[in-house]
Amino acid sequence: MNGPKVLISPLSWGFGHAGRMIPLARELERRGCEVVFAADEPLIKLVAGELPGVMTLEIPGLRIRYSRFLPQYVSIFLQLPVIIASAVREHATLRRLAKELDPIVIISDNRFGFYHKKIFSVYVTHQVRIAFPGYLRFLEPVAALIHRIIIRRYDLCLVPDYPGSENLSGKLSHGIRLPGNTAFIGPLSRFGVSGSDPVAPCRAKGEPLLKDTGGAAIVMTRPYVCLILSGPEPQRSLLLRKVSGSLREFPLAVLCATPVNFHAPPGQEIKIITEADTSTMRHIISGALIVIARAGYTSVMELVSLGRGAVLIPTPGQTEQEYLGRHLDGRYGFVTMSQNSLDRLTSVVLSEQNKE
Repeated sequence: MNGPKVLISPLSWGFGHAGRMIPLARELERRGCEVVFAADEPLIKLVAGELPGVMTLEIPGLRIRYSRFLPQYVSIFLQLPVIIASAVREHATLRRLAKELDPIVIISDNRFGFYHKKIFSVYVTHQVRIAFPGYLRFLEPVAALIHRIIIRRYDLCLVPDYPGSENLSGKLSHGIRLPGNTAFIGPLSRFGVSGSDPVAPCRAKGEPLLKDTGGAAIVMTRPYVCLILSGPEPQRSLLLRKVSGSLREFPLAVLCATPVNFHAPPGQEIKIITEADTSTMRHIISGALIVIARAGYTSVMELVSLGRGAVLIPTPGQTEQEYLGRHLDGRYGFVTMSQNSLDRLTSVVLSEQNKE
């Protein structure tokens, strides 16, 4: 492809930032652009499977370590020097890439240092205002000011959300003074927009859905529950154990980006599906009786694009997810529960089953 070259690089902080850059890359390709995707190795693998033919480059990413004992916001705060050093390093990496690739546009998803003074630079974020825990909320205006300074280094800031009162991100990007270079573009999802390319849920017991990554047929007894498993360890495995323990009577289809060490209790039907492509994910999510997921923003956008509500269980100590859980509870079909209190989970699933 000889069209104008666009360089995209998402934050290497889980798979969500890369996931929402995939539909943007597809649209740019549709418009005749040559897309180059730069990220660290785990994200490159995801992108290569979703965007065949797109040029990928492996570059260092920010690696945040999570504590088994401290809240996530404390763990992140203690690693601020690492975050700053990473921004400086990625800015130097970009200057090298700019000389080699000569792109006309650079798109950064929450990478603070991925901008260039001589190349049109775009910043993508859903949280202009960073959420803080209650007793530190007085620091939010200061953090928002710092973030606005970072955003102004870019030519354009894109917020993947609706602009009005009916929105997904709440106070993270609404009710706050936004930089003048900011524009809302609506949610980004690999599944398209709500109502597009619908997939009729299949309810026949034992009917195979699709092929998994090993080529075997995915067979789930209906009705089944879909758990979208994401986030850092040890919370990821802990969520799987808690959900499976609460829903022993229901088959469980688990979608996760990387393998998880888990052995299903005797008699419980659990199918763990790793590295599922978009089509497989769409079918499993659409065919589920109910969906359970973390309150990560990319997961929220993708569920809304499929017209699916879900039980949202924020990662403990992750203030952004805890806020999104509160904001979305009762909206768009979402119900929010604490990981430490899943008493209502069975009743919610049974209530949904009775509607069938």
